[in-house]
Amino acid sequence: MKILAGITLFNPDLVRLKENLRAIAPQVDAVICFDNGSRNSAEVREMIRSEEKAVLIEGSQNFGVAYALNRIFESAEAYHAEWVITLDQDSVCPSDLVSRYLKALEDLNDDRIAVLCPVTRDRNFEREQEIHGEYEQVKDCITSASFNRVSAWKAVGGFYEPLFIDFVDYDFCAKLVEHGFTLYRVNRAFILHEIGHGENHRLFGREVTALNHSAERKYYMVRNHIYYMNLHRDVVNYTYERNKCIFLFIKTILFEQDRRIKLSAMFRGLHDGKEMVRQRKRNLKDHYGN
Repeated sequence: MKILAGITLFNPDLVRLKENLRAIAPQVDAVICFDNGSRNSAEVREMIRSEEKAVLIEGSQNFGVAYALNRIFESAEAYHAEWVITLDQDSVCPSDLVSRYLKALEDLNDDRIAVLCPVTRDRNFEREQEIHGEYEQVKDCITSASFNRVSAWKAVGGFYEPLFIDFVDYDFCAKLVEHGFTLYRVNRAFILHEIGHGENHRLFGREVTALNHSAERKYYMVRNHIYYMNLHRDVVNYTYERNKCIFLFIKTILFEQDRRIKLSAMFRGLHDGKEMVRQRKRNLKDHYGN
């Protein structure tokens, strides 16, 4: 079985990237890195050349996460790889991650498995996922450190590139579920992941985190959330996702700076997300004829 790793790069911290590469390289046949037009592309190029198993694909600009992931999976097809482990540029995996995934495939013995994912722990916050047993079937997971079957990626049409960033992974997972594939979390596999440098606050007696993303990022978060929860109503909890989106507006109003700029971007995302859903449904109807 041939296994590749894929890392999407955008202005990476070179020290963390090297740590990342050296952690995953011994576990796979090759590491495909796609650079999304980083400012430090020359330094990235030099580093990748110094790593024996690493291969660099250079983008002329920032094409987004979904585009980069699709190019990585296309490379995996060319390498005749069956599985790809996708990593963020700053996610350093444990030395036994791939071996735990291979054991899970053997134990679960399910040909419908499209994705295996780890338990994620945030570098900046104490909260941990609630786990039960050695393996749990899930409906979604983040891209970082997930183990993806290449044939399943192809079967669902890959990652949806117009999303650019945010909900790229959840949209992909929803498509997999809609196509009858299964996803499992391997509860003895762990990864450190960093979702942002946020701040914790108290609201109605509970702890909430405001991640203080830029206005541009808030736009994509709202636009793509609207797209995700409306396009995949059959497999997602629409009420939960709607409330989560509303709560993002509330946290931004109560706890973040530059509220007016961010809220303006978020309302624009709300409008564009609805239009994105309508356009996607029209495209799918034209494609499938129903």
